[in-house]
Amino acid sequence: MLAVVGLAATACSDDPADVAPPTTTPQSTVAPTTTEGPPPEFDIVGTALGATVFSQLAGFVVDAGLVETLRGPGPFTVFAPTDDAFAKIPADIKHAIQDDPDLLVTVLTYHVVPGEIVAADLQEGELETVAGIPLTITRDGDDVYVNGNKVAAADVQATNGVVHVMGDVLVPPLGDVIDVATTLPGFSTLADLVTQADLVDTLKGEGPFTVFAPLDAAFEALPQATLDAVLADPELLATVLTYHVVPGKLSLSDMQDGDVLETVAGIELEVTKADDGTTLVAGVPVAVGNVQATNGVIHVLGEVLVPPS
Repeated sequence: MLAVVGLAATACSDDPADVAPPTTTPQSTVAPTTTEGPPPEFDIVGTALGATVFSQLAGFVVDAGLVETLRGPGPFTVFAPTDDAFAKIPADIKHAIQDDPDLLVTVLTYHVVPGEIVAADLQEGELETVAGIPLTITRDGDDVYVNGNKVAAADVQATNGVVHVMGDVLVPPLGDVIDVATTLPGFSTLADLVTQADLVDTLKGEGPFTVFAPLDAAFEALPQATLDAVLADPELLATVLTYHVVPGKLSLSDMQDGDVLETVAGIELEVTKADDGTTLVAGVPVAVGNVQATNGVIHVLGEVLVPPS
């Protein structure tokens, strides 16, 4: 972490804004601006580096060659994921994004909107990002959600814009739900089973769909006898797979505790919300939520949902 911040600081300039605070007094959170105070001292890059919760974001910005852009006059509105947000993303997916320069730039600029928009002015609807792909803003009272992800702290002021702190990484749509599953690593088993069950054309359709997508490790954790039984019965395989699909596009913020979702398989899933805000579907926690697709949304699971029967 210190190496990443040090690299970013060297890449930016000698401006005090580019120097992270001493490691003996780290900050664990970024507080929103709630009262009028002195004007901001640093640009967006310096503001991010001054808070130790953005070291991964800073490193990715350096890798993508976006430092000078975000130090420009702007103004910009940045939805900035914390280190904890990046920690939710499976390592192989993070590495795949980091190793693809074009994809890395797209993901990062998907978090940036031209102009300075404070939380009070974020209206429900779409915002066009620097990536050219819109974000969807929704509100619940004073709470603001971006693609269904709650803004953790709002209105951190910078000299060239404003930063809103996010507890989740915003993943742009990389195609339809099948394209996403075949583009991002970690879903090869799911993609193979969808092909075997002859469901590709269905899930490439207009939709929209909400897909609860188990990672490869989730299938590997199934008892071999269960997996063999499913693979040997095409009808059962189709039932298990469509048990992971709900008609319509539902972000995590759309799902309330106690909601019952009717799946394409015709079998219901119950939603529960843990005290820490985690969403569980049929008792299985969502590991990464609100991965966007052009015909719906994907919520990543660490376990396979097995129908009650």
